[in-house]
Amino acid sequence: MVRSHLMLLVQLLEDTMKNYNSINVHYEEEEDLCNTLSSPSKTDGLSRASISIANEHTNPNPQDRLTPPFESSSEDGGRPSTLLSGTFNLIATIVGGGVLSLPIVFSKCGILFTTLSMILSAYMTYMGLSMLCMCSRRGGGSSYGEIVRSAFGERAEEGVSWLLFVFLVFVIVGYMVLIRDIWTPLVTEAVKATTSIDQHVDEVNGDYVLMGIIGIMLPFLIQRSLHALRWNCYIGFASVSILTLALCRGGLQRLYDNIIADDDDTNQQDDFTIHFFKVPSVEEILFSFPIVTCSFLCHFNIIAIQNALSVPTRQRMQTLIGYAVGSCFLLMYSLGLGGYLFAGESIQGNVLLNVPMSKGDGEDEGEFWLFLFGRIGTGVAIMLAMPLMALPCREALLEVVDVWFHDSHHRRGDVDNGGADADETSWCWRLFHRCNKDETTQDRSIATEDEIQEILPTASEDELVDGEDSILKPRASLLIRNEPIQKDYIFRNSFVHYGSTILIIAMCYSGAVIVRGVAFVWSFIGSSMAFFIAFIVPCGCFIVIESEVPSVDNGGDRHVSWICVAWAILVFSVVGAVVCTCNSLTS
Repeated sequence: MVRSHLMLLVQLLEDTMKNYNSINVHYEEEEDLCNTLSSPSKTDGLSRASISIANEHTNPNPQDRLTPPFESSSEDGGRPSTLLSGTFNLIATIVGGGVLSLPIVFSKCGILFTTLSMILSAYMTYMGLSMLCMCSRRGGGSSYGEIVRSAFGERAEEGVSWLLFVFLVFVIVGYMVLIRDIWTPLVTEAVKATTSIDQHVDEVNGDYVLMGIIGIMLPFLIQRSLHALRWNCYIGFASVSILTLALCRGGLQRLYDNIIADDDDTNQQDDFTIHFFKVPSVEEILFSFPIVTCSFLCHFNIIAIQNALSVPTRQRMQTLIGYAVGSCFLLMYSLGLGGYLFAGESIQGNVLLNVPMSKGDGEDEGEFWLFLFGRIGTGVAIMLAMPLMALPCREALLEVVDVWFHDSHHRRGDVDNGGADADETSWCWRLFHRCNKDETTQDRSIATEDEIQEILPTASEDELVDGEDSILKPRASLLIRNEPIQKDYIFRNSFVHYGSTILIIAMCYSGAVIVRGVAFVWSFIGSSMAFFIAFIVPCGCFIVIESEVPSVDNGGDRHVSWICVAWAILVFSVVGAVVCTCNSLTS
C-alpha cells in the first residue's frame, strides 16, 4: 500500500516537472489528492484507473483558450490527430525543398560553423513554435493571423496574412521548380528505355512534366486539413531518408578513399577538400544563414496542428515540437553533411545536380541504385510536401477575405426575397451562396465571424464576459471562439475553396515556368520574409501578449524568462533580416 502511494506521488512530481509552464499550486486540489491517497478504500485498482482517466481528459491549465475545446476528440471530429500524426505533420512541413541546398552551406562555412548555425536555428525554431502555441492559448487565436490580431489588431492580421500568402506562393513556386528539375531527367530516361536504340530521344519538356504531376496531386491540393494529409508526411519522411542514406554512404566512402589514397599524379581525389574548421567570410555567412533559417521554417502550420491534436496539454504540444524539430535537425544535418562529403567543394545549390543520372564505368552498382531511389524518393517527398504548403497558403488568402468582410459577414437579408435588407456587399454573398452546391440550410444564414467574440483592450466592464478581464490586461485583445477559423463560412464555401485553390496553383505554375532556377526563389524569400515569419512576428506577439499576463505573485503564470529569450531572438532576427536582405539585394 505504501509503495502504491509513493508511486503515485512520484508520477505526480514527474508530470509536474515535465510541464514547461510555471507551476501553479492549487491547494484545494492538493488537499483532495492527499485525502484520496490517505484513504485505503480509494486506492484500489478501479479508483486508480479512474483517477488516471480523469487526469488524461482534464486540462491542467483550464485558463487556456483552446479551439476546439480541450475535451474534443477524434470521435466528434474536433481533434482527430494523435501525437504521432501531429509530429509527422510538422516534420513534413520542415523537411521540404530547402534541405537540398544545405550541403552548399557546409561548403561555404565549414563543418563547425554550419553545425553551430543549425543548432542555433533549431533552438530559435523550437522557441518560436512554443511561443506561437502559448500566444494562441493566451489570446484565443486559432490561426497565425489571429494571433497577430490578438496582439496588434485586425489590420495587422490582414497585413501578416498577405505576407504569409505571398511567402507561401514563392515557396510553392520553388517546390514546382524542384519537381520539374528532379522528374524531367527521370521521365526522359524512362522514355529512352522504352524506345529503340537507333531512335534519338530529346529531353522531355519539363513544363509538361510539371503540369502532369500537378494534375496527379490535385486531389491532395484540395484537402482542407493537415490531418487528411498525414500519409503524405509518413511517405515523404521515409523518401527523404533514402537520399540521406545514399549521400552519407557515398560521402563516407569518398572521404575514406581520399584518406587512404596515394598522393600521386594519377590520384583523382587530389582536388577533394573538406573544411572542418573553416573561418567563413561575412559574405559567406550572410549567404548561408538564410538558407538554414528557411530550411526550418514551419511556423504557419503549428497552430493548425495544435487545433487538431487530441488531449492538447502544454506538455503534449511541447513534446510534439521537440520530437519534430529534433528529428528534422538530425535528418537535415545528416543530409547536408553527407552531401558535402560526397561532392566536396564542387557542391551545387541543389545537391541532386551532383548526383549522376547514369552509371559510369567502375562505379559501385549498389551506390548507383541507392542514389536512383534517393532521387525518386526526394521527388516524391517534394510532391507530397507541396499540398502542405498549398493548404496554409489558401487559408492565408481566405483569412484576408475574412477580414475584408468583417462588417458584412451576416447575410443582411434573405437571398430568397432578393436581399431587400442587404448592404452594399451582399451581391458577393449572393454569388457565394448560388455557387456553393454543398451549402446547408444553416450555412445560408451563418456568416464568417458569427462564432467569434472579440474583447478589445478598450472594452468596458459591461462588455466583458465571464470575468475575462482577469486573463489579459489591457493592450492585448481576447478572441472567444467555439470553433477554429477554418470552420467559418468563407472557408466552408465550396466555390471559394476550389476557386482559390485553382487560382493559387495557376499563379505558382506560371511562376515556375518563368523561373528556371530554384536558387533565385530561396535567396529572395530566405533573407527577409523567413526571418519575419519565423522569428520576428512570433517573438513580437509573445512579448505583447505574455507581458499582459499577471505575474506569479499576482496569481498568474507569466513566463518572465521566456520574455527575455523572446527579446534576444527578436533583436537578433531584426538585425539579421536587415543585413541579409541588404546583402541579397546588393549581390
